[in-house]
Amino acid sequence: MNQTERARSLADRYWEDLLELEPMLGTMIGDERFDDRLSDPSEEGRERSRAVNQSALDELASIDRTTLDITMRGTLDVLEAIARRAIAELDHGTDRLRAAAHFFGPAQTLAEVASMQAADTPERIDRYEARLRAFPAYMGAWAGIAREGLESGVTSPRLVTERAVAQLERLLALAPEASPAIAPVAGDPDAAQRIADVVSDVVNPAFARYRETLQAYLPQCTETIGLAALPDGDGLYAALILAWTTLPLDPHEVHELGLERYAGIQDERAAIADRLGYTSAADAIAAHQASGANTATSRDALLTLAREQVERSWEASRAFFGRMPHDNCDVRPVEEFREQDTPLGFYNPPTEDGSRRGAYYINTSDLPGRPLHHIASLTYHEANPGHHFQLSIEQELPDRPALRRFGGILASSAFAEGWGLYSERLADEMGLYLDDWERLGMLEAQGMRAARLVTDTGIHALGWSREQAIDSMEDIGTSHIDAVIEIDRYIAIPGQALSYMIGMIEIERARRAATEREGAAFSLPDFHDRLLALGQLPLPALRRELG
Repeated sequence: MNQTERARSLADRYWEDLLELEPMLGTMIGDERFDDRLSDPSEEGRERSRAVNQSALDELASIDRTTLDITMRGTLDVLEAIARRAIAELDHGTDRLRAAAHFFGPAQTLAEVASMQAADTPERIDRYEARLRAFPAYMGAWAGIAREGLESGVTSPRLVTERAVAQLERLLALAPEASPAIAPVAGDPDAAQRIADVVSDVVNPAFARYRETLQAYLPQCTETIGLAALPDGDGLYAALILAWTTLPLDPHEVHELGLERYAGIQDERAAIADRLGYTSAADAIAAHQASGANTATSRDALLTLAREQVERSWEASRAFFGRMPHDNCDVRPVEEFREQDTPLGFYNPPTEDGSRRGAYYINTSDLPGRPLHHIASLTYHEANPGHHFQLSIEQELPDRPALRRFGGILASSAFAEGWGLYSERLADEMGLYLDDWERLGMLEAQGMRAARLVTDTGIHALGWSREQAIDSMEDIGTSHIDAVIEIDRYIAIPGQALSYMIGMIEIERARRAATEREGAAFSLPDFHDRLLALGQLPLPALRRELG
């Protein structure tokens, strides 16, 4: 067996191991083999994860990667990043921070399952029911991790745990027939009643027991919000920065980079405000908001706007990409039980076979707090030409190991979120913003990502208060409701917010380098095709391949 064959064999075996460790990964892409189970966060499950990932790293070390082609080189880069991230998270016990969290926390698992799993045949309904019946063990294991956090002194801040408890209470307040779990079987009355019974008898009691665990956990939560206040807080933060960005960044340098980027964006905002006839961007937006033209009249009106933007951006993308995804994406509202804890929008990718389209979710709650001039840049980030293009095209590339086509999401979020942020700027080149109000919205979104470098490091390395962090977000034009949700998100998932601007800076650098190198021969569609063909590589590997 030559080096390429060994690399392919390792990648394929590792992918199969990942699907067993993370069954929702298979569900997300349409591989139904493990749709009857959930991941195992118990101590036994974590040790199994350690064994799988360490074994992969050990085998990887024996392969001569210099002999491999670009596809297999990148595949092993992804494998290494995933495995090292998993080992580091186990070593530092970062799961203790997820156990009592409202964002990416256990209580969100039901909605994630229901939004992605097919249950339209007897066999699929059986698998779906089996997965729902796995919730008691799953939630019980997370309760054990919460108790481990208490014993070690590594707990979520009180405000994060309070949000998680409130999320559970909203779920438990729903009648079983109104549970998010009904969504996959909503068109089948018999199956819907069957699933409602499982929710009533199995799922809700598991959530109730978990809520009791968190209520007992609350009195021992930290009153501080940053990692620096926890045992090994600096080590935890370093591990999470590396996990989310794939770069060993110094938080103080990241903080300064954020301030520098933010200042430049403020200059751009001021120039547009002047063009609109206002002395500042804040005055311009205040006047626009006061006019009433910047608020959706209904939830449906907001959805309609987003759908129009998705269709327009799909057509405009043909001039900027040589390769288009096979299909456009859907636009869906965020479910009401979790909309109070969820940002303005997010994206779920399609299945491999196209049976479930990609879905752009938009939060239609609290319409007065969701200015319309923010929606365009969000759409172009989450849908076209953002995450929908990036994830769909990566999945559709032929003759690549599954690990490369679907596994990059586990390696880090720096490329994906960097591409989404780059897409917001690209949308202006594409002529997608209809007026300067939407451009101001784009710059506010860009400013928020620059401010994230400041606030995330401020919270977790520099000792900032929650109020100080919220104020810093509002200063750039973020609405109060979104500023609160965003800051509580950074508190709950340290380091994740850094990936956006760090990834975009890398993509911008690659585009400048290609432009300088190729001169008049430079083609933007070709650059985009090459970049998206490389996909979600760790940033050092992306830099190596793009030059």
